[in-house]
Amino acid sequence: MGMVMGRLLFLFLICFTITGCASSNILRLNPGLPSDVAFQGARIRIDGVITQDIADRVADRLDRLPGGLVTIDLDSPGGEVGAALLIHNRLNASGRPVVTRVADGERCMSSCTLIFAVGDRRLSGPQARFRFHSPRYIGWLPLPGPAVGLIEGLTRRAMTAVYADASPAFARYLVDPAVRALDTREGVTLTGAALAARGDGYVTELMAPDN
Repeated sequence: MGMVMGRLLFLFLICFTITGCASSNILRLNPGLPSDVAFQGARIRIDGVITQDIADRVADRLDRLPGGLVTIDLDSPGGEVGAALLIHNRLNASGRPVVTRVADGERCMSSCTLIFAVGDRRLSGPQARFRFHSPRYIGWLPLPGPAVGLIEGLTRRAMTAVYADASPAFARYLVDPAVRALDTREGVTLTGAALAARGDGYVTELMAPDN
């Protein structure tokens, strides 16, 4: 019970203090990009910046769906870590089989990769792009450096745990001292083909470019 309460408290902290894990230069790649979520049967498509509103709408949709497979299509530059974790955890707790997909030429960057990781099957087009990098505190209130460092460190640990649930070998790659993807703003960007070729299972299947 103590561990469960600790995780809930941590998620509360993330939701209200980490307002984005996508670095500002990523968000500027698509100025004015709308956030949207579309529903068709048991298929959910998340486009644009991941926000708390998107997370709330996904959760509401899941509550309305009958049991069974749900497919999540993603095309996002990232967004709020707390919102992405809420979507991930809501899908994980649903007991449903989940397929996550990033089509060829689309992207799943920053906090989007936390949602992608929840899939039992994780499908990518060969030229889909994924970016993994450190979380960045841009909260509502200014905090001293040590507090910001603590929050970002805790968030990094939560992100690493999500990647490890999907693929322990891939999580080890991200934190490898030679890579340090989750310790830097630049991080690492990989195509779907490159991720599949690694063979560690973060991307479980490649899709044909027109799928």
